[in-house]
Amino acid sequence: MKYYVYGYTNTGNRDKNEDAVLVGNEVVNDGFREAVLDAPFITGICDGVGGEKAGEVASRTCLQMLSEVEYTASSDLKSVVLDIHNKIKKVGSRSRSAENMQTTLCALAVDEEGRGLCLNVGDSRLYRFVNGTIRQISTDQSLGQLMYNKGAIDTAEELVPEYRAAIVSAIGSPHSEPNVEQVPLVSDFGAEPDDMVIITSDGISDYVSDNEFEVGLSMDLPISEKLAALAKLALLNGSNDNLSIIGIKPFLDFEELAALTSHDAVSETVNVMEMLEEQSAPRTAEEKDELSDILTIDLGDIIGKSKPEPKPEPHHEIVSREDIELETHDLFMQAQASLSRLSGMIPKKKKDD
Repeated sequence: MKYYVYGYTNTGNRDKNEDAVLVGNEVVNDGFREAVLDAPFITGICDGVGGEKAGEVASRTCLQMLSEVEYTASSDLKSVVLDIHNKIKKVGSRSRSAENMQTTLCALAVDEEGRGLCLNVGDSRLYRFVNGTIRQISTDQSLGQLMYNKGAIDTAEELVPEYRAAIVSAIGSPHSEPNVEQVPLVSDFGAEPDDMVIITSDGISDYVSDNEFEVGLSMDLPISEKLAALAKLALLNGSNDNLSIIGIKPFLDFEELAALTSHDAVSETVNVMEMLEEQSAPRTAEEKDELSDILTIDLGDIIGKSKPEPKPEPHHEIVSREDIELETHDLFMQAQASLSRLSGMIPKKKKDD
C-alpha cells in the first residue's frame, strides 16, 4: 500500500507564519506540497509558540530534525522527540534572537507494516476520518483541557480564550520536558475505503467544528480542494492564526490516486505525475478561485451555521507544568477562583448538593 500526503500552510491573518509542515522529507512554511510515500514515513505539523521569540525557527527546526529520523516499528519516538526538545532548548538558551523558542508537534508515523501512530506535544491535532465520521486521536495539552480532566471545570469553554489556549507542554520549553503523547491507531490504517488522517494547527481546529470537518471531507473532490475549503472556512469563522493542514490517504492503485489529486497539484510534484499516465485538463486561475469560493459557501450553507464574531486572539504561550499541575481538587478550585477574579469572566463551578 502507498500513501498520498497533501500538506498546506499559510500565514492566514498573521504577519508571519510560525507554522510548518513536513511532507516527505521537505519542510514547508508557505504554500503546499504533496507526495506519494511508501511506509515507513513520518509527516506532521509544528506550530511555533506565539509570544516567544523565533517560534517559526523552532517549528522548522523540529520538523527538519524529525525528517532525518529513519523510522521503523522498533524506533523509540519518545526519545527522538526529547532529543529534539533538548537541542532546541539548548539553542534557545544560547541565542538572544532565539531565546526561549518553542513549538508544538503533531505527527503521524507509519511503520513498515503500515501501522499508524499519533505523536503529539501541545495543542495541534490529529484526527481520523472513517465512514463519514471524524474522531480526534490526539489530546490537547492545554490549560483548559488539563483543568477539565482534573474536574475543575465542566467544559474548556468556561475559561476565557487566553487561558483556554495556553499550552502546558511544548518542545523547547525551558520549564519542563514535554509530555510526549503516543497513540496507536486502533485499526489498520487504510482498512476502510475512505480511511484518512487529518492533522491541523489550532488556527483551523479551533474554528472548524467536527460537523464542518465531516461535511467538507465527505465531498466528492480531490483532497487538496477539500483541505483548501476547510482552511478558508476557518477564516470565515474568525480564525486570526496561521493555517496549516495535512491529509494522509492510503491508496491501492493509480486510478484511485488520480481521484485523490487535482491536476494543478500533480503538475508540480514529479513523483506523483510520473505515476499517472492520464491527467485531466488543468483549471484556469479564474476557475480555481471560483471553485474555492463555491466550496466555502457550500460548507456554510450545508451546515446552516451562522458565522460568529471573530474570537479574540489567544495568548498562545507556554505555561509551565509546575505552575498548573495542582495535586488536589481543592487546589484546582482555588486556582479557578483566582482566574475568575482576574478575568471576571469565568463562572464559578457549583458544588454538588
